[in-house]
Amino acid sequence: MRLSITLLLAVVVAFLGVGGSSAEAGWEEALDTLVAAPDDADRASLIADVLDYAPSWQEVATRIQSTTFPAMDSVGQTVLRTTVCIDTVERPWVLQIPPDYDPSVPTPLLVVLHGGVGSAEVHDDPLGHVAESEQGALALEHGWISVFPFGQAGATWFDEVGMTNIRNLVRTVKCELNVDDDRVWMAGFSDGASAGFAHAMLEPSDYAAFVALNGHMGVASLDGDFPTYAPNMSATPIFATTTFDDGLYPSHKMRRSIEMAREAGADIYYREFPGGHDFDDVKDELPAVARFLERHPRDPFPTRIVWEAGSTDFGECRWFAIDRITTVEPAQWHEDHNVALTNDRVTIGFQPDYEFEGTGISVGVLSDGDYPARNIGLQAGDVIVKADDARMDSLPNLNEWKATVERGDAFEMTVLRDGESVILRGALPDAAAYLIFKRDVPSAMIRAGFAANRIDVQTSRVGAFRILVHPDMIVLDQNLVIVADGEVVFDELVEPDLEFLIDNYLKNRDRSLLFVAEVVVDLQ
Repeated sequence: MRLSITLLLAVVVAFLGVGGSSAEAGWEEALDTLVAAPDDADRASLIADVLDYAPSWQEVATRIQSTTFPAMDSVGQTVLRTTVCIDTVERPWVLQIPPDYDPSVPTPLLVVLHGGVGSAEVHDDPLGHVAESEQGALALEHGWISVFPFGQAGATWFDEVGMTNIRNLVRTVKCELNVDDDRVWMAGFSDGASAGFAHAMLEPSDYAAFVALNGHMGVASLDGDFPTYAPNMSATPIFATTTFDDGLYPSHKMRRSIEMAREAGADIYYREFPGGHDFDDVKDELPAVARFLERHPRDPFPTRIVWEAGSTDFGECRWFAIDRITTVEPAQWHEDHNVALTNDRVTIGFQPDYEFEGTGISVGVLSDGDYPARNIGLQAGDVIVKADDARMDSLPNLNEWKATVERGDAFEMTVLRDGESVILRGALPDAAAYLIFKRDVPSAMIRAGFAANRIDVQTSRVGAFRILVHPDMIVLDQNLVIVADGEVVFDELVEPDLEFLIDNYLKNRDRSLLFVAEVVVDLQ
């Protein structure tokens, strides 16, 4: 095994000025500017200013951890704001600050994700949505800050645009408000719940727990093409529910995926209830949700991590990161956890035009993919007035008709197109089996743990990995020993790196995870 260790430049330099302090602490102003501004254009020069004064890493860490936050004029208010996403589109988001928010006290943060994220348009009344949100009311009741991103097709919770937006909003709020880094939670219903499962498997480091009410853990893989793995849900606990007659994700199907995930080590608290795909059927669980969240602060330095990644973009969990994935045979213990379900849901494949006020169902946007809507020639602007012999006066009529047909059935729709009546005929696709997680790429997997300045790692298909070092994990004046697959690959002192500490903090805005250095191990 060839070892390549990268330790970023050690910069802990003794620099004593008047009274024994670091050059009269001239670095503090530059650091405070960095901490206060989420995207300072002069970031590089400000970091250089701090490094020129050469404070100790302890001084800088203490300064960051003792950041003071200004009083907010919007305490007790729900504020509509906008953000420009990475696709250059401006989208709304809502910040809700509880009435008893105290800027001197770290406060929990709840990220609330809405359902129906694949709609063509962003929600037209974000403040109205939040005012009616039971999860937002829960946050206010318990004195938590809450943030509500708003997504749409092209910026869903399962694509790069939407996921980056969530990540950036969390960091924006952390810049402005005194957020308790170890009590940041994500909650959602339907698509928002599926996003909770996705974040638990892809990038959980920001979060202490997830709430997934009537979601599907495979959506990020099936719809977002992300490589997701059930063992990763061992890192962060999840509160999940399903309902018996849910037309999208019924209990009898989702139960199988929950059982599979638990066998893989997932930490899922799971409950089933009567009802359909309606938040009202699970809202009585919100008091239990609050108790669950408050019982689950984040462990920033878990002594054991199990992590699997099909992309190094999602190779990091807490203090460990997979940096390179190989194509060699996997280790014997590296097992693929998956489950096959049957897709017998009746889906036509279009988004209705919710602004349409006439009789019938106006077609807004056709869904991408091999759906019946495209196969029968349905077009945007068509108004559906009949399905088989059933009148289609409104969307509830369509749902009622869908309950009477099955996959494989022939059907016809009568639509009004440019004032003319047109009959469209076709068939629903046959029921088909599918795996809830796609398997298009090889994955790497690790089992890692630390104790007494020693980190032991079992690897499978891992070409290189990184250890993020924190003084609460190891004693810095003793050698850190890293053992990979039974072989010592590192046995040295780890020198804290001030530039790394600052840069990593600005990237993550996490005062609990102030890593002081990283060790990179190349196994090839």
